[in-house]
Amino acid sequence: MKVLVTGTGFVGSHLCDELLRRGHEVKVLIHYDDRKIAHIKDQVEIDRGDIRYMDECLEAVEGVDAVAHLAAVIHVDRSRRFPQLFWETNVQGTMNMLEAARRSDTKFLQMSTCEVLGHIPSGKAAEDFSFKQPRSPYAASKYAAEAYCHSYAYTYNLPVNIARCFNICGPRQKYGGKGAVIPIFINKVLHNQPPTIYGTGEQTRDFTDVRDIVKGLAFLLESDYRGELFHLCSGVERSINDLARLVLNACDSPLEPIHILDRPGELIRSVGDYSKAKKLLNWEPTIAFDQTMKDTVSYYREWI
Repeated sequence: MKVLVTGTGFVGSHLCDELLRRGHEVKVLIHYDDRKIAHIKDQVEIDRGDIRYMDECLEAVEGVDAVAHLAAVIHVDRSRRFPQLFWETNVQGTMNMLEAARRSDTKFLQMSTCEVLGHIPSGKAAEDFSFKQPRSPYAASKYAAEAYCHSYAYTYNLPVNIARCFNICGPRQKYGGKGAVIPIFINKVLHNQPPTIYGTGEQTRDFTDVRDIVKGLAFLLESDYRGELFHLCSGVERSINDLARLVLNACDSPLEPIHILDRPGELIRSVGDYSKAKKLLNWEPTIAFDQTMKDTVSYYREWI
């Protein structure tokens, strides 16, 4: 199978690795940054383009059997500053890719996010979790993208599936102004700065290693399912306070976290249920969180 992977950042680069390991051909659509696939550039076909432009999407899907649509702008804080960019990329861009896939009758996998669900007051959210309240322009854009995927599956019978992933972590994840909490904490601590926690730190997240996540994505690409939604997650919630302590321990640091004001639009509680993925895809996370933390710290010790 020849798979087009849109977006070759953190998750996309790991998905390319996984697909190549499984013997698939890989084509990538890159907007501007190919650093995370430098190690496999001679093993993949590279197409430069921007999902905001239909002509470039149509060109990218030529000759492929499936599309793994991961390209998106993703940072919650950035979405508050630039909401239009998030609509153009995550909504219009997804619709462009869906339309390109429809015209070539290509299997389509959409990578979504638990952010579309909003706050989960109790229990673990399965795919039928009915109350959805996106709390940021980023979350709203991904919710709208999901809706377009469902509409193309029903209206055009396009073979579309959605993987709604919870908090993904592991080596290669970005830190800095547009980064994720674990690499931001690690980067600070390795530079002898305390991790900074928004609010009380009692807000919780469900973290899963990227190397487990891409196996789930590959299973979906190889499956015959159509019009399905799967949650890919660990089913374990961890507070940001606990996360900061784990990072400090993994870095052998005596520092203490500091707390600042709450962040607007932040989820209070997020944890998922992967029972459907386990039953239908035979997928479940296998990498212990402690191992993920060790591997991620080792990665940043090498690169910082």
